[in-house]
Order: sequence, then structure tokens, then C-alpha cells
Amino acid sequence: MKKTKVLLICVTIIILIPLSSCDKNPAASQAMAEPSAGFQGGDNYQPLDKGLYGNYYEIFVGSYYDSDGDGMGDLNGIVQKLDYLNDGQPESNTSLHIDGIWLMPIMPSPSYHKYDVTDYYGIDPAYGSMADFENLVRECGKRGIRLIIDLVMNHSSSEHPWFVKAREEISSGADWRYANYYNIGHGQAGDRTHSLEMDDYYYEGVFVDSMPDLNYDNEEVRREFENIAKFWLDKGVSGFRLDAVKWLYPDQQKSVDCLKWFVDYCKSIKPDIYMVGEVWSEDAEIMKFYESGIPSLFNFTFSDENGYPAKAADSGTGAYYANRLQRWDTIMAGRFPDAIDAVFLSNHDQDRSAHYLSEDPQKEKMAAALYLLEPGNPFIYYGEEIGMTGRGRDENKRGPMIWSLSQPGGLTDGPPARDSGYGASRSIEQQLADPDSLLRFYIRAIRLRNQFPGLWRGRVEEISQPDDALAVFKSVDGENILIVAHNVSTEEKTVILEKGKKSLGGFLTAAGGEVILKGNKLTLPGRSSALVVLG
Repeated sequence: MKKTKVLLICVTIIILIPLSSCDKNPAASQAMAEPSAGFQGGDNYQPLDKGLYGNYYEIFVGSYYDSDGDGMGDLNGIVQKLDYLNDGQPESNTSLHIDGIWLMPIMPSPSYHKYDVTDYYGIDPAYGSMADFENLVRECGKRGIRLIIDLVMNHSSSEHPWFVKAREEISSGADWRYANYYNIGHGQAGDRTHSLEMDDYYYEGVFVDSMPDLNYDNEEVRREFENIAKFWLDKGVSGFRLDAVKWLYPDQQKSVDCLKWFVDYCKSIKPDIYMVGEVWSEDAEIMKFYESGIPSLFNFTFSDENGYPAKAADSGTGAYYANRLQRWDTIMAGRFPDAIDAVFLSNHDQDRSAHYLSEDPQKEKMAAALYLLEPGNPFIYYGEEIGMTGRGRDENKRGPMIWSLSQPGGLTDGPPARDSGYGASRSIEQQLADPDSLLRFYIRAIRLRNQFPGLWRGRVEEISQPDDALAVFKSVDGENILIVAHNVSTEEKTVILEKGKKSLGGFLTAAGGEVILKGNKLTLPGRSSALVVLG
């Protein structure tokens, strides 16, 4: 019988890693508030080939970094901050070490959020030019960063030329071409429909009247989106985040089949494309959409204040989290073994996690440890790593990234309709200078994750514990086995490991203290996690 290597992961917020020069010199971190001088990884930098796996970062461009002083975040601002996201130094304490960026919509649109597109082949002038986008693609490529863009397939803007022409056709009595691009009817309207205000005609719009739903029974619409996808793939994007794919049709199976058509087409153009879809629903419906062959779907079951990581971090009970994680992973492994779970704490549509974690840095760190040490691809919503707040109306959740409180350069105005303030416990500048900050915790957690591929792609097997505060599971990747152990309570706990040779692979602690491995006994201080290597 072959020997099995086992890794056990303990996450604690204590530091095993020597402090960088930034730790000793606050001025070094202060410089992060200024535009990046350029890629620090060197011409020979070779990022680890993770395939479609990686750590992703969601950006609302308009609120991220303003490069030209007009109050609006832009594509050049992202370029200037790429070193913050990945500076090419695997041991860096000033970079998040992300592998992919998801840009919320960047195409021309009349709205601040840009989920109602008027030109699928352009860049909104508020964000820059196509040349700026091409430069961003190049700079991401130097760092091995996969750039995916939001593609809004379910609907267009009511100001899109297609819809404008559709109205003209109906008004003039002309033959329908563009009117067939949409779900337009006559007579009795139904749910989620809106009046065209002419001869009792109406159109479907699941969300609002400014977002008319597209008709994918029309082959011309499908050809339009094949051309759109090819255009952006030719520009060098690594893939797409697909908005609202649950609503492509009123019928679930037809939506799944439609998504399969689009995924198959994109894979025919770029076999290594990464795509992640939004199906904001319960776990059964999310799983159903994996039948399309899409690489990832967002795991809404594990997100927001009702998600298992947040509940575990907030309540101090971890066993149920481990049980639910195994259940979810077992279903995925059985039905869709090649699928990559897309895990997150919050996104642009949800209250920021700092709120439902009581703006408590220890709880925020614990929640981060839980989801960053799960299999799949973690998605970090910009500002989550510094405890940014924002809740209520959507504009409040998409506020300005807080780079520095002493040097306001690059700070954006944020969405104009915000009706509450925004903030973080401290700015990026301050948190980079503090080894105990939430930001530095994120950096350490991602560095730990990067060291062990079994954390990304392993299958989960819960190891039940007599104490509900403990969440312990194996992550099995072939002959390599990682054991992730979390103590989500505020009190010290002990985990008894299986017999055999083992070593402590790494740990994180949210509240201080030290993780100790002695023989088969693993001691975890309050709110900590650990990785143990067996064999």
C-alpha cells in the first residue's frame, strides 16, 4: 500500500514570517498610496502555473483609483495599483498576491454601475479608452494575472441602438428585425414586463424598465454575442464573469441550455478560458447550472451574513461549517468533478462583510481564514481586505477605495447617489505598516494558500470533533492530504491528530497566541487556524 502524505492546516494570526522592510519603515507602505513605479517582479518573473485556479479580486472601476484627478476611478488607475495586487515577489508583505481580476462592467452605459450596456464593443469614456484597456491587459500579463470582464448577456440598455431601432420598427409598422432581439409582446402584459407606450405593446425586463431582456430564441442575438465574446477574447481577456445567467429564460432548463451554448462557443475560441456565472439562488439551482459546463459559479450558499463562514466566525461554532463544506464539496465532486467553486464573503450587491461581522477585526480575520482555506477560487471584493463598510442601497456598497487618509491622491468620489458615509477601520497605507492589521492577515493567508495546491483543488472530508468550536477537515488531492483546522472560539482548543510523522506547515491567528504541534496534539489559541503536513 502506498504511503499517504497528509497536510494539516492551522490558521492563526500570529506571524511565522519575518517582517519586510515595509514593516520596519512606515514610509515604505505610505508609498503605496502613490501610483506604482512599475512591475517589481523583474523581466524573468514566472508566476506559478495554477491553470484555472487562483485568487481573484473584484473591482468596481469607478471607485478604485483615480489616475487623472477627475474623481472617477479608471483603467489607468488599476494599472498604477497592480503592484498592490501582485508585485511579482512571492514573499512580499505589501502585495495581495492575487492571480486574477474581475472588472465590473466597463462598457459604455448611461448608469453609474454600467449593467445596462449601450455598446458591447467599447470602453465607457469615464473609465478611459480602448488603448488604456489594452495596456491593462499587457500589464496584467506581465504578472500572470488573469483579467476577466463582466459580460451582461441577459439584457441590454434601453438606450442600446438595438432597442432604439426596435421601438422605431414597432412605431412605424416596419418589418421586425431588432424588435425580435427582445421579448416583445402585444396585449396582456405579465410579471416583469414594461409598456412600450404604443398600441399595447410591452417588453420583458426582469430587473428594471431600462434593462430590456434579450431574446435568445433569436439566432441573430446568439451570433451577436458570439461576435462580442470573440472580440474581447481577441483583446486578450482571460474570460468573463457572466451576469444574471439564471434569468436568460423564464424556464430554468432553457437558461442552462443557453448558457451551455455560450460556454461551448467560448471554449472553442479559447480552450483555457475562465468563466464564472452569477446564479443568485439556493444550492440546488446553482448546481443545476453546472450542467452547462461553465468552469465556476459563485457559491451564494456560503456568502453574506447567512453563509456558513460568516456564521462560524460570528457565532464561534465551527463544526456545522465543516459539515456543510463537506456536503457541498461531495455533491460537486460527484456531479461535476472538474468544476471550480467560486467562494466569497460579499460582493457588490450585498452588505459588506465588515457590517455583519460587527466591524470586529478578529471576526473579519477568522471569516477570511475560513473561506481563503477552502477549495476552489476565492473572490475578494475590493476593500474587504481592509474592512471597508457599506450597506443599504447598492451605491453605498461600492464606495471609494481608501488608499490613504494622509495623502488623498487617487481617492475617488464614489457613486453619486450614496446616502451614507463610507469607511474602513484604517487605510491601506496604515494597514500595510501594521503587521497585525486585517490587510496583512489577508496577505499572509493568501501566501499560505499559494504554498499548497491541495488547498485549491482538494476534495473535502470532514474530521468530526467533540467540540463544536472546531472545524477540521481533510483536503485530499491524490496522495497529498491537507488537514485544515480552525478554532473559531475565543478560547484555546486542542485537536488530536492521527498518528504518524507530521510537521506544522503554517498557521494564522486572529487574536494572538501561538499554535503548537507536539506529537499528535495540536493546540490552537482562540480564533486561529493551522496547516499540518503529515508524512
